[in-house]
Amino acid sequence: MSINSYFPTTHDRQIVWLSHYGLKLPINGPVCGISDQEITETQTDIGYYIWMLQHWHPSVQRDAKESTAYKAMMVLGDGNDITHPQPSIFPDAPAAPTRGIQKRLLSQINHIKVSLKYTDAIGHDLGIIATTSTVEHFVPIPEAFVELGDTGQRVTINFNKYGHDGVLIESRINGGEWAFLAIYIIKPYYDERPLTSENISEVREYRLRWWDKSVPNGEWSSVQTVLLGS
Repeated sequence: MSINSYFPTTHDRQIVWLSHYGLKLPINGPVCGISDQEITETQTDIGYYIWMLQHWHPSVQRDAKESTAYKAMMVLGDGNDITHPQPSIFPDAPAAPTRGIQKRLLSQINHIKVSLKYTDAIGHDLGIIATTSTVEHFVPIPEAFVELGDTGQRVTINFNKYGHDGVLIESRINGGEWAFLAIYIIKPYYDERPLTSENISEVREYRLRWWDKSVPNGEWSSVQTVLLGS
């Protein structure tokens, strides 16, 4: 049995947790000695944190993917014709607080937990009591299938993160060498690469590993095989 922190490891679950904590802090914080000013500052921190997870980080990833594809087209002649990508602009971005949002948040939670008025009921209401998990997911469990995308056939790869940040994906074509394909944290992943030889179908295989804190870890998943171009 392993003990999981109360703070989630995935972005989508972090957004839910942060929203809940920000809602419950004005109710439970003053009981445990958290001042109104600190509550206001924490809610500012949380608002910016959620904005980064919901808007800024996904856009940066999308910009990086588009710029990589554009570079491959211009330098190597690979891929479909695409226009020069423009960086995302955020005119409504909230003002950035001082760095160290998570450190301040965890310090505040420790302050709450050592308060003489802290109870398990308060901990559960704030979502700051660790839970136990009896299920270990040592490898990703992907599902790959061919479907029709915006520009033709594509391969869709579904996966569950089970508390991990994301997955590292490798692929090979027609039994060739395994090669890096992507690091992905938002499911599903779409492989929209064109056929190696136009109008000739090919076998594509995929395998996944966990990706946490910018490091690949764990064993490879079972290999998923599809026939593209049939």
